[in-house]
Amino acid sequence: MHLVRQHYSVARLHATRTFSSNSTRLRILSSTRLTPSAPGSRSILHTQTSSSVHRTFSPASAEKTRSMSSDAPSTARDRNAADKPRHQNRLVNAKSPYLLQHAENPVDWYEWGPEAFEKAKREDKPIFLSVGYSACHWCHVLAHESFEDEVTAKLMNEHYVNIKVDREERPDVDRLYMTYLQATTGGGGWPVSIWLTPELHPFFAGTYFPPGNFRQVLVKLAEVWEEDPERCRSTGKQVIEQLREATEAPASSSGSANLPIPSLAHKTFSRLARQFDSTHGGFGRAPKFPQVSTTTGFLARFAAAEQRSPAAKVVSSPSSSSAGQPPSAQEVLSYLDAEPHGEEAGADLEGETGRPAKAAGGQTDAARALEMAVFTMGRIYAGGVHDHVGGGVARYSVDERWHVPHFEKMLYDQAQLLRSALELYLLVPEGDPQRAPLLALARSILAYLPTLTSLAGVFFSAEDADSLPTFHSTKKREGAFYTWTAAEIDAVLGGVKLGEDSLSKGVMKAADVFKWTYGVEEDGNCDPGHDIQGELKGQNVLYLAHTHEETAHMFGISGVEAERILTDSLAALKDWRDKNRPRPHLDDKFVTAWNGLMISGLALAAEVLPGAEGRQALGMAEDAAKFIKGSMYDSETGELCRSWREGKGPRGVTEDYAFLVQGLLDLYEASGKEEYATWAILLQEKQDELFFDEDNGGYFTSAPDEHILIRMKDAQDGAEPSAASVTLANLYRLSHIAEDHHAEFAKKAASVLQSNAQLLEHAPFALGSMLANAMVHERGYVQMIVTESPAASPQSPALKTIRKRFMPHRVLIHFDPNAPPKKVAKANGTLRSLVEHPEEKPSDGDVRPNVRVCQDFTCGLPIYELSELESVLNA
Repeated sequence: MHLVRQHYSVARLHATRTFSSNSTRLRILSSTRLTPSAPGSRSILHTQTSSSVHRTFSPASAEKTRSMSSDAPSTARDRNAADKPRHQNRLVNAKSPYLLQHAENPVDWYEWGPEAFEKAKREDKPIFLSVGYSACHWCHVLAHESFEDEVTAKLMNEHYVNIKVDREERPDVDRLYMTYLQATTGGGGWPVSIWLTPELHPFFAGTYFPPGNFRQVLVKLAEVWEEDPERCRSTGKQVIEQLREATEAPASSSGSANLPIPSLAHKTFSRLARQFDSTHGGFGRAPKFPQVSTTTGFLARFAAAEQRSPAAKVVSSPSSSSAGQPPSAQEVLSYLDAEPHGEEAGADLEGETGRPAKAAGGQTDAARALEMAVFTMGRIYAGGVHDHVGGGVARYSVDERWHVPHFEKMLYDQAQLLRSALELYLLVPEGDPQRAPLLALARSILAYLPTLTSLAGVFFSAEDADSLPTFHSTKKREGAFYTWTAAEIDAVLGGVKLGEDSLSKGVMKAADVFKWTYGVEEDGNCDPGHDIQGELKGQNVLYLAHTHEETAHMFGISGVEAERILTDSLAALKDWRDKNRPRPHLDDKFVTAWNGLMISGLALAAEVLPGAEGRQALGMAEDAAKFIKGSMYDSETGELCRSWREGKGPRGVTEDYAFLVQGLLDLYEASGKEEYATWAILLQEKQDELFFDEDNGGYFTSAPDEHILIRMKDAQDGAEPSAASVTLANLYRLSHIAEDHHAEFAKKAASVLQSNAQLLEHAPFALGSMLANAMVHERGYVQMIVTESPAASPQSPALKTIRKRFMPHRVLIHFDPNAPPKKVAKANGTLRSLVEHPEEKPSDGDVRPNVRVCQDFTCGLPIYELSELESVLNA
């Protein structure tokens, strides 16, 4: 696999607020010249730059699943490791799963904190800072090759004070030194390897180093420090000052009102259209990350906004053999459900993406945006990055086909993909076959979710990429839990019975049907070029190579029989896998921000999915919110903690507040329970108190900390949306829910845009989520006050009418005259007037359901007829 590397845009260095105000680059030590020898390694001097899972999801089933997980450390060990005496360092007392993975290293690790800093100052030693996370494959490789090696550890212990940081617990530490890494190398990724002065100033950086190179760096930098420590200090101090100048630059004087949001949105849409890979889906070349906030999430909001625009512009797609004609439904479905065949798969590359665009005739921008997003999500569903056996989606694909993944599964990916799939599902017209893969992907994530659900109802963080192939194995392998040999599939599926239809057509083995559909090859289906460690040789990563229709035709059986064989086969494989393979290591800490994202995804699932599915999704979201409020929130101070594992972790950062506020607002709209709205208001007030920049506007990413040399602001989206962009949407929504404070919320929202105006103008694509939320605001939010009793009933015809469409500009407010929301009404004059007029409440308690639609804080008359409501919503 490839080094875990997030694709950071040039925007981080593009805007003049970064390190190029005088066309000067950060100066770094130049006496060391090291050339990385492994793919993905770098130093700061040389930089290489629908047989889907659809099962009932239940938290109760998670405990059995987790009990199958290997409890061995995620770092791979020699087969004889069990016979070696175990060394323990001070990380044995840590709570972080990532730090605990390094508790037996011979390296004398410290946690980030005063003990390590004082030692470095007292002994005048440089600091080696290693940042990673528990599910990071290349973090494990570096640990196995270097941190478990006695010789390397001796060098580290003699010459450095060594600090290990879990980036998921301390995103503030990670963000600061990742910014330095990006500025000096042009890219970034994990593991992060930074050399600091005792004063915490960085003077050398890299990511993964092969063992020989790593020892060279350790020796050379020790020599440099010994010979001229002041040179390192001077370099490090200069770096921090330049970073501080960039971070503390004043906001744009032009103001947010002058930002051409529609123009910037179209610019970003056009860039995505040029980057779109029309053969395999996604944007750009391999490796491919879902990156929801800047791709499918942005495109869904762009499409919705454009559909509301009275002047939807028609554009033409690039020409092809079928120019001028839109693709048929069957063509679209085949693109979504199976790998392309024939010449197209090997067509010559052109444009930014190297992919010719499929002709779709004249299209509006909205239709084109939706097409790109839906196709991409469909390819993710069909690809090997999606676990067809057990559900869920891996972190990213190392190839352009979404076939060979980096196998770790992150909570934040499941949350964002769940929400994005359902948003797109709502955007696609009813009856359109493109809806099927979107719904199937959402259900697959929900089927996987119990694995990440604790007994308390709150969600764990991740599952590792590496695991033991069997319960008797001693050495872990990446993808061992997920990949299959052809022989294994033959053996496991030998018991799957065939129907009379299959037997009469000469089909003798279910395995034959399954292997053809899911691209299984006798010698394995993984390209060696995407397997640099040779761990996937002879293995198959399952993907939808053929549609079910193609499978039925190939074997001469009915579509119903093909579906049954494939469904039964997947169930048999899952049952065998759960019994015979240890699950990957589970990162069992709870992260507030990521739980907030999942609460949002589940709240939408509760609105979209029918019956028991929707109720169960809502229950899971409420369970997570309940735990966070009871165990990760201090009601006296109003503060959140960042994480929880055997007790509270570090203080919460801005994204913890922003993502949880978003989740609570979504949960309020889904459940109708005002407690979620009132808690969201309190959390927003606390976020403003802790993180708002009163001088220059916008939000810092963390609270003041004497050991964090710079309070960063970072509005660019990464694997998750930025806290600033989510806060922007939260402020817009809160200004309608707590409308009495509209001016205050609106002012802070404007400051978010103003503080990022320069970057938005120069590189809007890097702030896709912020741009999308600003675009929704430009089109105008709509308050919908739904009056009925009980509130938010799943059977409510009015709510069903509202919820069957994607409306990012919707602010849904629930009013039950028999149990009025008095707490929310204290901050909402419109609700207050309803609460204070008892004549609105019939004496017999029988409430006639109605909906008031309000724009610009002016409400229309109550709408009682669904046909009229439909007309208003379609306007």
